[in-house]
Amino acid sequence: MNTVRLAIFVATYGLIAVQQLPGMRLNRPAASLLGAVAMVVVGRLPVHDAYAAIDPDVIVFLLGVLLLTGYLELGGFFDWAAARIVGRTTSPRVLLAMIVATSGLLSALFLNDTICLVFTPLLIPALRALRLRPLPFLLGVAFAANVGSAATITGNPQNMLIGISSHLGYASFFGALALPAAGGLVIVYAVLAFAYRNDLRPTTAGTVGTVDTPLDRALVIKALILFAAALACWLAGLSLPLVAITAGTVMIAIGGRDAAQAFARVEWSLLLFFAALFVLMRGVQDLPLFLDLTSRAAGGLRGNPWHDAVTVSAAMTVLSNLVSNVPAVMLWRPVVPHLPNPKLIWLVMAMSATFAGNLTILGSMANLIVAERSSSRGVPMRFGDFLRTGVPITVLTMAWGIAALVLLRA
Repeated sequence: MNTVRLAIFVATYGLIAVQQLPGMRLNRPAASLLGAVAMVVVGRLPVHDAYAAIDPDVIVFLLGVLLLTGYLELGGFFDWAAARIVGRTTSPRVLLAMIVATSGLLSALFLNDTICLVFTPLLIPALRALRLRPLPFLLGVAFAANVGSAATITGNPQNMLIGISSHLGYASFFGALALPAAGGLVIVYAVLAFAYRNDLRPTTAGTVGTVDTPLDRALVIKALILFAAALACWLAGLSLPLVAITAGTVMIAIGGRDAAQAFARVEWSLLLFFAALFVLMRGVQDLPLFLDLTSRAAGGLRGNPWHDAVTVSAAMTVLSNLVSNVPAVMLWRPVVPHLPNPKLIWLVMAMSATFAGNLTILGSMANLIVAERSSSRGVPMRFGDFLRTGVPITVLTMAWGIAALVLLRA
């Protein structure tokens, strides 16, 4: 049965990568759902184990944040922010710095996937109007969204999972990871500015006209006030999922818009993807291959912060680029509470699983969103293009993150 479950896992991730079979097209949530059902029906995972594997706290927390983000998107907040950046900047280097800083900051507050979804299609025509090569700026969106999102529990799905599982407070999490994320954004800019220095030379050719980005100020202000209130509650140590879903439902009540419009912007497929991955990971977490990268790797942790941080980061880098960062965290989640100094391990996991997403184009959902949205608009982002800067950025940010976390702990 172990062989069958491993075959289901490999086949599922093959489908997640290629997203199609002869005669049918499958997006990632659909492929993960097929794998989860196959794990129960063919792999003989007991149904009650499958249900128990789905963590409702994570799903509820994610839903609440998605509702708030949906109203901000509905009000035009993200379009407005991107347009302001491009419209007010003429120097290519300054523009790259602004894109990296804004993408990183907004990804720390809201989901990094949302920032990539909204920024990519808006930036491409603006960059073309400036006669600038879009690739370095779009890479900046993806890399910065990943790195910036590491700073907070609300920045990305794997951090939400870690926040719920570790019981670390929002303030404690941010206090530990703000510096690694901030330094990481500087590294992202420096590597891109050097690698694409010929594309970032000052130019006066081309201008950006006024971009029509209607902003529903009343709706955006309401959503931002509610998010600030939720943030204050999280910083005060209140329940992450309860605060998130309360803020989301209050937003529905006071938004003054048909709730169906906001619901249409919620990534329901992301919730399905999460639930299916919980089941899929439950089916393989006890297999020898994954025990080597989880329980057995964890067995080598000795309580030395430098050794343990490097070991966990290496495991997260391999797993994040083998099965993606969210499943990597899911596989390690049952192991961490039994380790020496679990708080440090949770924080290192959050940092390394997120930073490792920049290694390849398949490392995180944010990368794939930018690649797919840019390619559909005539700006191909090839595997090699991403790897060229993704490798040095990952190595440098990971080294910086380990040093910052261990030294801060000391």
